Amino acid sequence: MDRLLEPLMIRRVGVAMATVWAATLATVYAIWLSDGCQAFMPFISDTDVYPGTDLAFTIGLTLAGALMLLSSWQIGTYRGHWLEASGVEPKWVTVNRFGMMAGMAAAICVIWIADTPWNENLYLHIAQAFVIFGGGLTFIFCQTLLTDPMAQIEPRFESLKKPRLTFLILTIASICLIFLNFLKMSAATDDISFTGIRSIMDAHFTEVETCTTLTHQALSEAAFFEWTMTAGLGLSLLTVLPEISILTSSTSDDSEE
Repeated sequence: MDRLLEPLMIRRVGVAMATVWAATLATVYAIWLSDGCQAFMPFISDTDVYPGTDLAFTIGLTLAGALMLLSSWQIGTYRGHWLEASGVEPKWVTVNRFGMMAGMAAAICVIWIADTPWNENLYLHIAQAFVIFGGGLTFIFCQTLLTDPMAQIEPRFESLKKPRLTFLILTIASICLIFLNFLKMSAATDDISFTGIRSIMDAHFTEVETCTTLTHQALSEAAFFEWTMTAGLGLSLLTVLPEISILTSSTSDDSEE
């Protein structure tokens, strides 16, 4: 267990997680394009519905989710030990623990959603997606919130404030734009109920399965912002790599003193 919390191991798992995520998304999108599907733009989950990409989606997200689960625990635990040793207010230790649990819940749902195509079980898929996006957002929100009190103890954390805030804003803005486009889509049908959205999504499922041009622009725009949201989450998570270096260096400096 102690080996998993070694800085080198934390970095390796973090890099592996980011690599698998990026490789999975790049692979399914490349297959999508090579089959002549509309370039702009499928939902990420559409690639689990389309037969040409479903296997890569399932394998990639299962592995990415497993790495994400381990990485969330590693980061939260390692950061928590540093916070406790530094003597910060107990509330910040709680914030870190809450963010870690949210990240782990999101990771579990990534593994689960990898084998839950939304044309087979829409309600479960949506519930899993809410946990993934909500848990991921909570993780990076807590991470961003913690950067200031950590910078008061270790000034080198100042360099992480701006990028983390930028990626957090990108993620929140993307989520808002996803919902805005769903509202636009339902308004176009004069039915803002879930039933109205479901009628459009049923047609969308059929289109995705046959890889035809997707007919609702609002859906494609919502899908685009899902990709930018995922990018925001991923980029924010990558700021953990310099954080681990700072934490390790700070711990070493304290032990020498």
